[in-house]
Amino acid sequence: MKGSLYLNPSSLSLNLSVRASRCSLTAWRWGMDNPRVGILQLEVIRDDAAKNARYVLGQIRDAARAGCDVLVLPELWNVAFPLLGPHVLISEDNPLVGSIANAAFRNETWIIAGSMAISTEAGPRNRCLVFSPDGEVSFRYDKVHLYPGLDEPNILSPGVSPGRFNLGEVPCGVLICFDVEFPELARRLSSGGARILFVPGAWKTEYIRFWRALLVSRAIENQVFVVGVNRCDRGRNSSFGGQSLVVDPFGDVILHMDDAPRFQRVVLDLSRVDSARREHKVVSSWRPEIYRRWS
Repeated sequence: MKGSLYLNPSSLSLNLSVRASRCSLTAWRWGMDNPRVGILQLEVIRDDAAKNARYVLGQIRDAARAGCDVLVLPELWNVAFPLLGPHVLISEDNPLVGSIANAAFRNETWIIAGSMAISTEAGPRNRCLVFSPDGEVSFRYDKVHLYPGLDEPNILSPGVSPGRFNLGEVPCGVLICFDVEFPELARRLSSGGARILFVPGAWKTEYIRFWRALLVSRAIENQVFVVGVNRCDRGRNSSFGGQSLVVDPFGDVILHMDDAPRFQRVVLDLSRVDSARREHKVVSSWRPEIYRRWS
């Protein structure tokens, strides 16, 4: 693979005293009812990981200037996909991870870094890292359902834990691409309190109708916001169809991109979660005590 994943280590230094002083600011911003979410639909350069990294770091800066509280990236944005083998893996000690943390800190922005192929003691994982504005990895989620159609199970190990986390005071969840096909996982997150589900994807063009339908379905049945962010690069063996979507808790699509690389910002009115649940009462009508009898 062309291009080193390693960036200048000198860019990783953080001002710890300033970081500490931001804690209360971070909590306040994410106690808001209207978080501003940046969607970065990427045309990944499959043989130049370093160029992908430089582009994303620049987009983090631009998203902050556009007033975003959080920026969301697609699945496996830094490498070729389908994965070409173990050589595409990086560790969390890689300077790329540190550079994203530093960018989150300098720009006072949460970053849901899509996913990257990460080597761990438990095996290689398709991992989403969530970076907080204080420059820390605040959460990790490993993709539970690996996609056979792109040979993931032969290269990666599946995760075993749900992707439930908080952005400040806002409970959220993350599903990675193929995970969204499994309603049980989204239900587990929403029943645990999630009000936003983030779905980084690398969804193939020929199945893009599934992507749209699944994102809308997960929003309606769980009465949450769903933020789906896809890649839009094309290659000989696989092409990804873009069409990143943001769906509100009523199932209304409030942002729908085309198949071109672009950045867009959307404001989520979290009071819509309460309105949907009050008007339609889907969530309050769940009968988990009955469902358990059937297993």
